Amino acid sequence: MFELDIEMLKEQGLQLVDSAKKTAQDLADKGKNKLDLLNQQARLSKAQRQLGALVYSLHKAGEENPALVEKYIDAVAEVEKAIEEIKANMTDDERAEVEAQETAEDEEIEEEPIQLRGETKICPVCKAEVDGDALFCNHCGAQL
Repeated sequence: MFELDIEMLKEQGLQLVDSAKKTAQDLADKGKNKLDLLNQQARLSKAQRQLGALVYSLHKAGEENPALVEKYIDAVAEVEKAIEEIKANMTDDERAEVEAQETAEDEEIEEEPIQLRGETKICPVCKAEVDGDALFCNHCGAQL
């Protein structure tokens, strides 16, 4: 009558397990890509804020420090490169989803005046007071 083929059931079970494993791995990879992208975007935002704060503080003080400004620009470019590398490793669907989210976020953002947090720290080299988020001292250029 009804005959069980144990080997066939075993093979089908293994195929289902492999399929589930592949699906779980794909989901984990997509999540990791999105998390990495979000982390880099946060780093980019911070680096851009720091560059703007540096340029503003130099201008306000009537000073120039092209080498320090260039360090900040290089830091921004490094993060932008990392973002592009992450996007290059995404599937077309993932990339389209991310770009759609970015477009929607850009449309939602209203221009608000920038408010500085007022957090500061002391440069270990020249002892100058610098912004708490600064990567480099805006007086001596030391990396913080």
